[in-house]
Amino acid sequence: MNGNNSSFRESPEKYWNLESLRDAPSWRLSGFPDSHWEGLQDILFDGVPVDGVKSPVFAYVGKPGGPAPVGGFPGIVLIHGGGGTAFPEYIQLWISYGYAVIAIDWYNRRPVIRNSEQGGEEQLNQVELPGGTRRNHLANVSNMVLAHSLLRRLPDVNPDRIGFVGLSWGSWYGAMVAAVDSRFKFVLEIYCGDCNPQSEDFINGRFLHAAKVPMYWIASTNDHNVTPESLQRGFEECSSLWNKSLVVDLPHSHVGFTFPVCRRVADCFLRNGTPLPVLGKPHLESGILSAGILSAGSGIRNAVLCYTADRMENTTWKRVWHKVPADISENRISTRVPEDATQAFLSAYDAESPFDDCCGSTDLVVLKK
Repeated sequence: MNGNNSSFRESPEKYWNLESLRDAPSWRLSGFPDSHWEGLQDILFDGVPVDGVKSPVFAYVGKPGGPAPVGGFPGIVLIHGGGGTAFPEYIQLWISYGYAVIAIDWYNRRPVIRNSEQGGEEQLNQVELPGGTRRNHLANVSNMVLAHSLLRRLPDVNPDRIGFVGLSWGSWYGAMVAAVDSRFKFVLEIYCGDCNPQSEDFINGRFLHAAKVPMYWIASTNDHNVTPESLQRGFEECSSLWNKSLVVDLPHSHVGFTFPVCRRVADCFLRNGTPLPVLGKPHLESGILSAGILSAGSGIRNAVLCYTADRMENTTWKRVWHKVPADISENRISTRVPEDATQAFLSAYDAESPFDDCCGSTDLVVLKK
């Protein structure tokens, strides 16, 4: 990042003390029948005080059935986005992948469940806990770290194999958690977690320079909450960037928890799975954009150039992006960039997916403003 913008950076130690958050908080069953979901424990744990008042945090906890593997189940701290909660169905999905999971509601609320007319179960809404709905960034990050501490202490959970998966607002929090809690094996950013030095918002990426664990982004070219440029600044600012998957027009909702790339990332770090392809820095020469293949993942099937001809001042989510095939030659991918392109990046795929997300991507290249 341009050194002129470095003054916005802050030390996470100014706001959080990991040592004070390492111990597992006390917890109890929530006692709310309408929050119960079969197969999960609904609990309240002792979060950090807010304005001097004790503030219990609602969470769901679950783990796979059957005997635990040697060392215990790997674990996931699953953090929802704006307007969301601890979604039981996504927790169960991740449990089905073989992970122990804890998911909190960071709004100081709890989900309410009802039986649907079809006989299944569905989430109805959220109910406020004492103190009312809030969005306290300092407390929320602390409580996410406490949730990690709690998960680490549960029976049959491997404390040395736990990752953080945050979606939308959860990924902005992930950009803070990665700078606070070095015990995580990875932080996965779904959609956001970008860098905006000109913004005074606390979630502007001011802690990315201090990230202490590997970080992976799955993000869209057309998102109402971030821009390709602000994401690229985040990649550049992050001190521990591992890889990224940039996808044209990726849908933004809590369905992001189901993206195949998310499971691939978790399996790679926690279960010795195969990583997604990794590409080197893009190089533009004589109209040809190319990048070295640092890792082929499970075997690169195809590569593409993604580009837009729209100007940067155009509304981000209205920019039209195109995909054209790129050539794969030994350890490099390359293709000619259309003359009208204003921004571009390369992606290499090793698997098919309904979301077109199983790829590794280069940095964004700005060709014209």
